[in-house]
Amino acid sequence: MVNQKTFSLTLLFFFFGLMVPLFPSLPASQLAFAQSSNPSGGPQPVPNEKIWAQSLKGNHFNEFWNYQFYFTNGIKVHLIFSAVNFGSLKAPVTGARVSVLFPDGEIHQISREYDLNRLIQKKDDGSGLFQLQDNRDLYFRGLLPDEHEIVFKTEKNGVRYDISLTLSDIAPGIQWDDGEFILNGNRIGLITHIPYARATGHVAVNDRRSSVTGTAYMDHTHQYRTTIQLMDSGKRFVWHQDEENWTVIYCLTPRGGSLGNQQKKTIGYILSKRNGGDVNLSGIERVRETTRSTAFGVRIPSVMDLQLSDGKTIRIVRTSDQEKFSILGELNWVARSAAKSYLGGEIIDIRGEASLLIEDSKPLQGEYNYFVVDR
Repeated sequence: MVNQKTFSLTLLFFFFGLMVPLFPSLPASQLAFAQSSNPSGGPQPVPNEKIWAQSLKGNHFNEFWNYQFYFTNGIKVHLIFSAVNFGSLKAPVTGARVSVLFPDGEIHQISREYDLNRLIQKKDDGSGLFQLQDNRDLYFRGLLPDEHEIVFKTEKNGVRYDISLTLSDIAPGIQWDDGEFILNGNRIGLITHIPYARATGHVAVNDRRSSVTGTAYMDHTHQYRTTIQLMDSGKRFVWHQDEENWTVIYCLTPRGGSLGNQQKKTIGYILSKRNGGDVNLSGIERVRETTRSTAFGVRIPSVMDLQLSDGKTIRIVRTSDQEKFSILGELNWVARSAAKSYLGGEIIDIRGEASLLIEDSKPLQGEYNYFVVDR
């Protein structure tokens, strides 16, 4: 028998990481014929109000702010703030999930949740504060791109987390047209609020504390419909050299999007800046998983070609696999199988290093962040 408390907690983690409310979606046989498309138009600056929650209405909504931090001492931090409405399953909640990877391979992961009614969004006082609960040090604040601070301080199961980071040299956010995409007939918002920034502060887990300097990235996704039945995978790539030279990629592959010859329909984009010039945006139309290999027991692309809207093709090659996070990983085999059957699949995150190959350019060694749906 599945322990109800543990099952509910893990289910919540599942929602936080991948925005997954439970209600009917299109049958798998129809997914290949559903529309998935990128916006028209060009890159636009992100309006100030887009940093706030965009979907807090209706019976179902799913939204998250995905931060990635890469520090010169080898520490890597992934932090997701969430706002989710499960419908009749349970009351709406906010949440935060953190993964801290130390250079010696030690990993710590934690998730927290709070009543949505306790969410604080100070839109008009100039602070730009987004806080999960008034008595919790779990927040970001500051008006982009002028300033931004991220704080995550909590304790769970005897493990203490204390993360405080301040951003500077923040590249202005970019959205493609109005930031609205179509994924198997469902609208989904994708915005890159922080394509590049310098990050300084400290990262501590228990008594292991380090002052850190490095770079930061953050994107923001919101929607009103399910994704677990509609999506096969999502992929991010981040390369940061300095404030004048960076490239970031974010794309999603819908379920049933196979086009044959190892190709799949994809929505998303690549943003690049070189030598202080303008930011270039190109849409990602298709992905071809040229070869696949196993990372932590999961088959994922080792070489992947992305076809861009301008007709060019770029390639991502995994070079080092460093972290796996399974949403259902803390359950025993019986409970995990039951949960996976109930939810319709298991979401697995794999992170590490990769090279980006662009025509007429030197390979860019950066960070990959993939998730796949294991059904």
